[in-house]
Amino acid sequence: MTEESTARRRELGNELRLLRKRRNMSGHELGRRLEWPASNISRLETGVRPLPIVEVATFLATCGATAAERSRVLKLAAHQDDQYWIRPYFGQLADPLQSVIIQENLAKSLIVYEPVAIPGLLQTEGYMRTAFGWDGRYTRERIDLLTEARMSRQNVLSRKNPLRCTVFVHERALRAIVGDTKVMHEQLLHLLLSSNLPQCSIRVVPESAATLRLHDSSFNILEFDDHPTAVYTDTYAAGVFVDDRAGVESYYILSTRLEQSSLNKGESRQLLTQLASEYDRMEE
Repeated sequence: MTEESTARRRELGNELRLLRKRRNMSGHELGRRLEWPASNISRLETGVRPLPIVEVATFLATCGATAAERSRVLKLAAHQDDQYWIRPYFGQLADPLQSVIIQENLAKSLIVYEPVAIPGLLQTEGYMRTAFGWDGRYTRERIDLLTEARMSRQNVLSRKNPLRCTVFVHERALRAIVGDTKVMHEQLLHLLLSSNLPQCSIRVVPESAATLRLHDSSFNILEFDDHPTAVYTDTYAAGVFVDDRAGVESYYILSTRLEQSSLNKGESRQLLTQLASEYDRMEE
């Protein structure tokens, strides 16, 4: 790692790379037109180099960006080195889910904590459709789009070099019926199958873990080969990326507490098996 990046700068680089590719232009060709070394293009697009607004604007102009593309990318370029990045669900920029997908595709490993729901990466289609419907923010068409995006997002677990993930899911999320018992039976079976993947560790946080009862915010710790670790946490109105070193460290401390308080992998599978059987009997 030569320079520290931020989540916002990485997404900006990703947008520039996609824009160049949509114009069927190689990095070498773009560098020739801009009179920049090809290595500069690569560093811009991977987010390891700060992107002055003037360079971003020149890049956009050379790629023939539309007015909408220019507006979106220049907004990303503003304050790109901020250590906290708030992504409003109701703002002008794209849905925070898109940003999460970009970061997960760049990451090598992920630590997830979900206190009240099954983590999105491990949800079945039936579970996620019901959860999106309960949310109250989305139209039927939006739910279809979000479901499709989340299902595609799960490809990071089956790609050539799959994302390694450690998932801490609270017992209350496993016992809360989303949809009906059929949906929950299918969801628990999916978790059991996922727990057998070598790249996926599922740990159940038992209700008896009293020290964690007051922490009801989910979070994702994203670890990269070529970038500093970042954290993503979600609220009803916005998603927040944390790049601040002290902030990230505080989430690592919390993940250590989760590690100490959770059932081990074997015990977690036993509980998942028990709950899957209970939901199966409820269907009868």
